[in-house]
Amino acid sequence: MLEGSSQPFSIGYPDGRIGHVNGAFERLTGYSREELQQMGSAAALTPPEWLMMEQAKLEELCRTGEPVTYEKEFIRKDGSRVPAGLIVHLRKDGAGRPLYYYSFIHDISEHKRMDERIRRLSYFPQFNPNPIIETDYAGRVILCNPATYKILESIGVGADPGLFVPGDLGTILHGWDRQSETSAIRELSLGTRVFRETIVLTPLFAVVRIYLHDITDIRQAEKALRENEKRLQLFIEHAPAALAMFDRDMRYLCVSRRWLRDYGLGDRDLRGQCHYDVFPEIPEEWKEAHRRGLAGEELRAERDRFERADGSVQWLRWEIHPWYDSSEQVGGIVIFTEDITESKNAEERFLQLNRELERRVAELQLILDTSPIGLAITNDSQGAIIRGNPALENLLGVAVGSELSKGAPSPARYQVFRDGEVLAPSELPMQRAARGEAVAGETLDIVREDGTCLNLYCSAATLWDSEGQPCGAVGAFMDITGHKELENVVIKSQLDTYAILDNIPYSAWLKDTEGHYVKVNWPFATSCGYSSPKEVIGKTDLDLWPVHLAEAFRADDREVMKSGQRKFVEEHTVENGEERWFETFKAPRFDQNGTVIGTTGIAKDITERKRAVEALQSAHNELEQKVAERTRELADALNELRKESSHRIHALEALREQERLLIHQGRLAAMGEMIGNIAHQWRQPLNTLGLIIQGLSMSEELGELTKDHLDERVNRAMQLIFHMSQTIDDFRNFFRPDKEKVRFEMKQAINNALSLMRDNFKSLGIEVLFDSPQGMSITGYPNEFSQALLNILTNARDALLERKVEKPRVLLRLFAEDDRVVVTIADNGGGIDREIIGKVFDPYFTSKGPSSGTGLGLFIAKTIIEKNMGGTLTVRNSGEGAEFRIMV
Repeated sequence: MLEGSSQPFSIGYPDGRIGHVNGAFERLTGYSREELQQMGSAAALTPPEWLMMEQAKLEELCRTGEPVTYEKEFIRKDGSRVPAGLIVHLRKDGAGRPLYYYSFIHDISEHKRMDERIRRLSYFPQFNPNPIIETDYAGRVILCNPATYKILESIGVGADPGLFVPGDLGTILHGWDRQSETSAIRELSLGTRVFRETIVLTPLFAVVRIYLHDITDIRQAEKALRENEKRLQLFIEHAPAALAMFDRDMRYLCVSRRWLRDYGLGDRDLRGQCHYDVFPEIPEEWKEAHRRGLAGEELRAERDRFERADGSVQWLRWEIHPWYDSSEQVGGIVIFTEDITESKNAEERFLQLNRELERRVAELQLILDTSPIGLAITNDSQGAIIRGNPALENLLGVAVGSELSKGAPSPARYQVFRDGEVLAPSELPMQRAARGEAVAGETLDIVREDGTCLNLYCSAATLWDSEGQPCGAVGAFMDITGHKELENVVIKSQLDTYAILDNIPYSAWLKDTEGHYVKVNWPFATSCGYSSPKEVIGKTDLDLWPVHLAEAFRADDREVMKSGQRKFVEEHTVENGEERWFETFKAPRFDQNGTVIGTTGIAKDITERKRAVEALQSAHNELEQKVAERTRELADALNELRKESSHRIHALEALREQERLLIHQGRLAAMGEMIGNIAHQWRQPLNTLGLIIQGLSMSEELGELTKDHLDERVNRAMQLIFHMSQTIDDFRNFFRPDKEKVRFEMKQAINNALSLMRDNFKSLGIEVLFDSPQGMSITGYPNEFSQALLNILTNARDALLERKVEKPRVLLRLFAEDDRVVVTIADNGGGIDREIIGKVFDPYFTSKGPSSGTGLGLFIAKTIIEKNMGGTLTVRNSGEGAEFRIMV
C-alpha cells in the first residue's frame, strides 16, 4: 500500500543514512532509490538553515517517543527546492534504543503558493470560506470573518472566536524582530475537529492575523491507516498456524506466536533479523527452496527432517509462498510450517502396536483352539452370527465351522431348555449379553441333534464400542452334566431338607458406601434377631455381627465397590454355638450416572446342603477339582479376551486420531489458498480508499469540498473498511473448529464458501452459478462441510485453468431427493480420465504433479462428508466435465 501510494514515504537511520523510500519520494526529490541509499547522509537533501530545527525535532522524537510534525525544504537533484510537511515516527528495539525513523511527507508547494494568495487577499477575509481572525498584540479579537462563527456553531462550543487565539501569543511576539514578515504553523484541536493554524505577523499592520484550515478528515484518514496496519500485525501474530513473512534478504517482517512456540524462541522480537542468523543449522537444500520461492515458485513438503543445533530432531510439513509488492514483483516469501513430530512418533507406535496385536491374536487363537472349555464370540448386538472354538462345536454337536446362533436365518439344530421349557433365541445367554445384559453362572439343558442331552454351565460378557453401546458378546460354556447328576443324587437323598429350604425366602439387603443398611427384607431382619426390617435400617455390620465377621463382610463390600464386579462368597457363622453356612451373592449398586453408591446382597442358607456335601465330599473331590481347574481356565480366557478388546479399541482410537490429523493438514493447506484470496480481495478496496483520501485534498483545494460531498466520501470509505473487516471475519469463522453437530442452513454454508472463492474465480474469468430454489437445513459440522466444498471448488478451478477452457464455468445446485439434501458441483473442464476416475478419492493420489497437489483435498472431502456427516460423495463425468455429488 505504501509502495503504491502517491504520498512520499521514507525510512532513515539514527546515523543519518537513508533506508527504504517509495516511488513518490523519488519523484519528490528527483533522485532514484539507489542514489538516495548511496548518499552518506540524509542531510545532503536539507538546506543548511533547516538543519538545526530538524535536529531539534528528531531529538524531541527520541526523548518522548511521540510522533513529531514540522515543515522544511528538500534540495532536489536539479538544485531546486521543494517545501514539505513531515510527520515522523520512531521505531525502537526491545531495549528501547532507536532502530529507525519512518516519515510521511506532504508536498506543500501548493500550500505555500496558497498562503501567498491568501496574503494578497487578506484585505477581503469576509469572502474567505475558512476562518480568519485578527487580534491586537494583547490577544484581544478585533476582527473575524463569517466563516469563523459558522465553524464555532457547527462544533457547538459557543461563539467566542478567542478560542482560536494561541495561549503563547506573547512568546511568539517576543521572538519576532518586528522588521520582517513571518508566520508560524501549528495544529489546534477544538471539540472533535482538528485545524491547521497559520499565525501571520507583518510590520505593515499592528495586528496578528490567524488563518484556520480544517484538517480533521486528513487526521482521521491517517489514524485509520495506522489502525489497519495494527490489525494486520495482530492477525499474523495470532494466526493458529506457525507462519513467518520475510523480505528478499530473508529478514523477518512479521511472525506468528505459534512460530515462536514451535521452535522454542520464547518472546524474541525477530523483526529485522536474518532467518539464517536465528537458525544457523538450516540445511542447504532448504536455503535453495527459499531461493526458488524468491524467484516466484511455490513449494511444499509433507514430511521433512530438521535437526536442530542442540541435537534434537523435528519432523515438519512446510509450504513456501512468494508475496508480491504493488509493482507485482516478488517482495519476499511466506513460510508455513507444521510440527508433525508427535504424529510421526504416533505412526511408529501404531505400527509397533499393530505387530504386537497380530502376535497376541495368534496367541489367542491358539488358546481358543486348544481350550477344553467351549468359548463363543459375536460381533453384533443381536447375536445373529456366533463363532465358537472346537470345544464348543463338540459340545453342541455341530460340524466344524458351522453356524452356532439360534437367531441366524438358518439356525443350528440343537435345542436349549431352562426348567423344562424351550428358550427363545433372544433369551439365550449370548443374545442377552450382546444387548448389554449381565449373564453369569446360569445352568441350561442342551439337546443335540443326535438326541444327546447335556447340562452346561454358562457365562457371557458384553462387548462395548467406543461410545459405550453394546456391540457384541463373549461367552464360556462348561459341561457339568456329571456334576449335575451327582448333585441330583444328593438332592434326592435330602428331599425333606430341600423341601423345607425351598419354602424359606432368601435374606436380601441394600447398603450405602459407608456400610449402613438402607433396605432389608423380613427373613434378613429375623435372622438378625429383630422383629421388623425398619429396626435394621441405618445400622452397620458392627451393630449386628461379631467384630471378626463384620470386618470380613465390610472387606468384601469394599472389594466389590472397588472392582465394580459381582462376587459369590460362602460365609460361615456361629449362632448360639451352632455353625451356619450361607451362599451369598454381592454386587455393586450404581446410580443413573454409573457411580457406585453402595452394595446389594442376597444370602442363601446352605447349611444343610453343606453338611450333605461334606458327607459325600470324598466321593466327588476329583470332580470338584476338575470343575475348579476349568473355571480358572475360563477366567483366564475371559481376561485375555478383555485385554484383546482393549487393544483393539486403542488401535481404533489411534486410527481416528490419524484421520483427524489428516483433516487438520487439509485445513492448513486450505489456509494458504485463503491467504491469497484475502490479499486479492483487499487490494482493490485499499487502492480505492487511497483515491478517496487524495480526492478529498484536491476537492478542498478547488473549493468543491461541501458537507454532502464529504459525507458521501466518508460513507464510501467506511463501506470499504467494513468489507475488508468482513473478509477477515469470514476467514476466521471458516477455520474455527466445529466441536459438536449443529443444525445449519445448507444454502448459507454454500454462500459462505463461495464468498471466500468468488473474487479469485472472478479474477481468473471463471463464471460461478448457484441454483437453489429453496432453503434446506441439515445436522452436521458447518465449517467442515465448507472445507469439503472448498476442496472440490479448488479442484474444479485447477482443472479449468490447466485445460485452458475458453469460457470456464462452475455450476452449483442445491435440491432435495428422497428425503435427503443433494448438492452438485459441475464444471465444463472436459471431465476426468476413465483410468483415474476411480482413484480421485484415494489419499495422496493426484494428477497435478508433486509441486502442484498433495492428493489430500478430495480424500479429506470424502472423509468429512461420509464419516463425519453420514453422507455420500461421488463423482461422474457429465456431458461437459466432471460432476461431484454430495448427498446428506
